[in-house]
Amino acid sequence: MEAMLPDDVLVEVLRRLAPHSVAACRWVCKAWRDTIDARLRPLSVRGIFINFTAHSFSEFFSRPSTGPAICGGLDFLPCEGVRIRDHCDGLVLCHDWEREYVVNPATRRWARLPQRPPPPGHMPGLDQTAYLAFDHAASPHYKVFLIPCLPYGELEDDSLLESEWPPASYVMHVFSSMTKRWEKTTFLREGEAAGVLANMASGSDTYRHQDQYRAVYWRSLLYVHCRHGYVMRMSLSNHKYQVIKLPGADGLSETPTHYLGRSMRGVYCALYYHGLQLWHLNESCSQTEWVFEHFVDFNGAARRLHACPEQTGTPWVIQDVNYRKDPDSYCDKHANRDGPVEEKYDWNSEEDNILDTEHVVEDDFHTSSYYEFLGFHPYKEVVFLSSFVERGLAYNWNSSKFQDLGSLYPNEYHSVSMFCTGIDTYFPYTPCWTNDFPGNESESLLQDKRLLRRESESQVEDDPNFTSTDEYELRKLRGHTKRVKDSRAKVRRRHRTGAR
Repeated sequence: MEAMLPDDVLVEVLRRLAPHSVAACRWVCKAWRDTIDARLRPLSVRGIFINFTAHSFSEFFSRPSTGPAICGGLDFLPCEGVRIRDHCDGLVLCHDWEREYVVNPATRRWARLPQRPPPPGHMPGLDQTAYLAFDHAASPHYKVFLIPCLPYGELEDDSLLESEWPPASYVMHVFSSMTKRWEKTTFLREGEAAGVLANMASGSDTYRHQDQYRAVYWRSLLYVHCRHGYVMRMSLSNHKYQVIKLPGADGLSETPTHYLGRSMRGVYCALYYHGLQLWHLNESCSQTEWVFEHFVDFNGAARRLHACPEQTGTPWVIQDVNYRKDPDSYCDKHANRDGPVEEKYDWNSEEDNILDTEHVVEDDFHTSSYYEFLGFHPYKEVVFLSSFVERGLAYNWNSSKFQDLGSLYPNEYHSVSMFCTGIDTYFPYTPCWTNDFPGNESESLLQDKRLLRRESESQVEDDPNFTSTDEYELRKLRGHTKRVKDSRAKVRRRHRTGAR
């Protein structure tokens, strides 16, 4: 069958299938998998998960699409709401007040992670930050890395201040969806350390929370942005790592803000300093160096947006997750609790509202400090930004053009934000329609029911008004449940015996 279908014909046939069916066809043979990954793999961003400072749950800035709707609030999870911690190739790592989940928002499959183990005992007082590693083209399984990181403030043990960091032997816990458990893993350092702990206990970048430091998974390598100006490149194949210094900070009067991300040619870094510098990590010819790509002048875009602030094309939409899930926190007590309905549009970045920054008349309109970085487009040389935490922008650094995506300001956000109107973290989202996600939804829900039953029984038995009659009724109920289970088991055994 493979020889009878040329690639062009196969692509035209598969293009007419639903995304879930296309994902299933990847497993027919290697040739089909390569063709689908090369020519039919979705290369679009369906939205951006945004963690606003004053919100409990993540918002979803949704791109108009003709495909299946994406529920940015992840309403199918057995919890009130979640906050996104990481995203990798269509999967998101998120948490509620007590638990952590790995979720595929496109297929609505999810898995609850077991409780985190404590940090390794070789150094007391360490924090841990979780990062996700997944590539659906290579394997249906994912891993979650708990990277030990330095705590805020002073260390508990002053005798460690002269120790190198990161250590030569870096011990961490890794969760694998294949084994379904946390396991200790040791990564050995190649090359020099970033410094000593005495020089890292304080610094100009310690004000940023560790969750604001992103990681990139690229070709079986995990690049982790760490505080104090370096990236840790971890090889998952040989369990070794290297320290790579971040670009562009030398010679500046103050410490810039760096943002790590993945784009068309691999790992990129955005440096925010009186504008936005874009750098690419070149790793060809066994050399590793940061190459300057582009400088984004925010002043020109600010003048154009100030003169024409409204978006004229098909806008992206904020799904107002917090407004739906927690209306009591807002002035409007009658908020709509129904799930979001995604508009169905075809969106063309070349034809929509493009703001050309060429030939802009110079003036004194200076607002570059009011831009927030929202990540790299993973398949195009495009970065996402927000203007005044109100409007979403896309900037193509090949054409030097801005595009106004629409309003990302959440509904009634001013009533809960007070003075905390910023954005903490962001995650451009690319859907993954693979059905073979190793989820554990049924097992997790069953565990919840058992736990709830045990808690309710414990509360009843601890009740001071619990009488002997109540105890008799409770035992009778337990016996009835057991008899029902035994009866069902007998019926199943009879059916199996009759079938023989």
